[in-house]
Amino acid sequence: MARRRSRTDRMTTFWLVAAVVVAALAVLARGVLPQPLWTTIHVVTLGVLTNGILQWSWYFAKALLHLPPDDARSGRHAFRRSIAFNVALLGLVASMWTSSTRGTVVFAGLVGAVIAWHGWDMLRAARGRFASRFAVVVRYYVVASAFLVVGCVLAGFLTVAMFSRSAPAWLLSARDDLTLAHALVNVGGWVGLSIAGTVVTLGPTMLRTPMAPGAVTRSLRALPVLAGGIAVAGLAAALGWTPGIGIGLLAFAAGLADGVAVPLILAARAKGVRGYAPWTMASGLGWTVVCLAAVALHAFTAPDGTALRDADLAWLAVLGAGGVGQVFVGALTYLMPVVVGGGPDAVRQGMAVLEAASPARVAVRQAAVALLAVTAASGGELRTVLWLLVVACFATDVVLFAKSGATQARAKRARLAAAGPAPEPPTATGLMPTALPRRPQ
Repeated sequence: MARRRSRTDRMTTFWLVAAVVVAALAVLARGVLPQPLWTTIHVVTLGVLTNGILQWSWYFAKALLHLPPDDARSGRHAFRRSIAFNVALLGLVASMWTSSTRGTVVFAGLVGAVIAWHGWDMLRAARGRFASRFAVVVRYYVVASAFLVVGCVLAGFLTVAMFSRSAPAWLLSARDDLTLAHALVNVGGWVGLSIAGTVVTLGPTMLRTPMAPGAVTRSLRALPVLAGGIAVAGLAAALGWTPGIGIGLLAFAAGLADGVAVPLILAARAKGVRGYAPWTMASGLGWTVVCLAAVALHAFTAPDGTALRDADLAWLAVLGAGGVGQVFVGALTYLMPVVVGGGPDAVRQGMAVLEAASPARVAVRQAAVALLAVTAASGGELRTVLWLLVVACFATDVVLFAKSGATQARAKRARLAAAGPAPEPPTATGLMPTALPRRPQ
């Protein structure tokens, strides 16, 4: 009998739906949500992206490190971390909505503790296995975890500055600078490094082509550059030295180009980019570079952290929707049918659902994001319409994810009814990066 597996992916699904609802409310009914900007950003970055990272990082770690099926760190511990993280996240949201200093600090600390546990288990699992050339991905996950722990510490200081009447004057004056530092280490360090590490091996798999020669060496070389760039940018932000933010982000962009983008471009030259998942991920990576360039440029010209924060608010939204949001949707579009399984026919049926009207969906979202980028400094009614288009695109993705899962489930049941019980399909522990499940031809 097949062993039942914990369904932590349902938590990602819950937050994905919540993110669409919150984004719609933020556009259409701005006064409904408490702390609307904070809520929108954190439902996406912590609710959707962090849940996804906690789940999928262990999916890849099990494959790349050849962990045994009963490894507690990637199984029981990962499930408990997921539960603890979501409890802490709900507590964090409730505390922010009620302006509770103590509650926000406590739950932000719990989030940091869970991520520290995640990074520690990753490090322990990889100990003695770093000789594998593909274990570089796990190094990205470990370093990324350290950045989110730092971000949670900064969140504690920001909470005191926001809600405490006895906050010291120096903390109140440094609030905007610390906000920038908090955003940089969380988005660039935690989300950015986690995505960059995953794309190193997942990108070529989605393109149905081997990794480019030297891709692993490039990614190893890029990691200290990426981490150093975010560290410099975060420290410069905390100290109020805005040019340092630009320097750090340019270093991060250089590492991203050399360690991730160039190997992907070389791999794509073999067969080209085809399908909704690769095009959506490629678009997300492109918009990430554009947003990095915009923020870096503002950093060199802004007189202080407050001015830089104001200038970057619109670009942060573009980064979320056009950049990391699309990378996440592209990866999930490819991975979900593969993990749900059910045999080649069922996987094809699930992928066919996700490919519905894909050229139009890609084009509409890129056009809307492009116009949002062009009008970032102007505002107006047009931006409301554009944001509604973007939200509608992501809502369509969510609906198609649900429809695809249901289609595959029916196909699996039909196959089992026709052929009788069959062995459970290979899990991540049996997959190598050069043999990750590929899209059926």
